[in-house]
Amino acid sequence: MAKVTENDLKRVEGLLMGRFDQLEKGQKVLEKRLNSFETEKNRIKEEIEPVITGQNQLKENIKNLESAQAEFKKEFKEEINKIVVEKTELQGDSKTIEAKLDGVSDRLKVIETAIAKIPDLAEKVGELKYWRQVVYILLTATISGFVGWLIGAGSFNP
Repeated sequence: MAKVTENDLKRVEGLLMGRFDQLEKGQKVLEKRLNSFETEKNRIKEEIEPVITGQNQLKENIKNLESAQAEFKKEFKEEINKIVVEKTELQGDSKTIEAKLDGVSDRLKVIETAIAKIPDLAEKVGELKYWRQVVYILLTATISGFVGWLIGAGSFNP
């Protein structure tokens, strides 16, 4: 075994102290970095907070829009149903109107036929030479009008 001298111990102590100083310097560097990380983390956190707040507001706005959209869809469907019902009613009304117009058209044809006969009747009345024939025609017209009235009305009540 070798003898350990005091110089050797001082050298070892110096080496240990040097290493200890290096460790302290390294620790201070790490602490500075940690502090800078903390500072940067806080700065980023402060910058992110408005973004998070905006994001939450956007989520809330999206929910409001979705509920408004659902309500709009519901109202839109109701309006479409109303339009379909009104369209069906209008189609029924148009069919009714067409049927009435067909009836009026038929009546107009009958009236046109009757009006077309008026000149012939006027010509025949002009050709009558005897008043007796006129009386017979008037009497026949009165009786046929009365009989037509009885058939159409069916009673004397106005």
